[in-house]
Amino acid sequence: MDTQRQAPRTLRADAAQVLTSDLGWLSRMLARRFTAELDLALAPAGLSNTQFGLMCLIASAPDDTLGALALRAGLNQSTMSRNVDQLAGAGLVEVVTAESDRRRRAVWLTETGALCLERAFALWLPANQALSARLGPELLGLLGDGAGNAPGSAQVAAAHGQDGAGDV
Repeated sequence: MDTQRQAPRTLRADAAQVLTSDLGWLSRMLARRFTAELDLALAPAGLSNTQFGLMCLIASAPDDTLGALALRAGLNQSTMSRNVDQLAGAGLVEVVTAESDRRRRAVWLTETGALCLERAFALWLPANQALSARLGPELLGLLGDGAGNAPGSAQVAAAHGQDGAGDV
């Protein structure tokens, strides 16, 4: 009777296996590569892809409060506030505290921010189309479906005691 011996498992081999199969790790690596390409395309507008996405979120928001923006982005309010404060410092958004409830802050694009976003959109569009073409329609559809159906990272992070920092 021939019995083949399996190679003993090692931590190194197990870790290497994770790097080729863990969906969280692989999706982050892919996101970093996409982000780097889009950052390069958006550089002439003076925006990163993260800032561009946040400005799109603000410009399209039916509810302009920080809390609603954070929920839509899958972030906690503290992380959203830090990200918005960077845009406010650059004069691209305005943050206003409601007089009736000092805890409630609303955010919208300034005129400078709207013009910057229009310019950035023109730079982003061809770069995003090129990335989309490389992915193909099937994978692109799966990514869109997955992002739309996944629970917000703020809720997941809160359940695990994390703050979601740096996700946007």
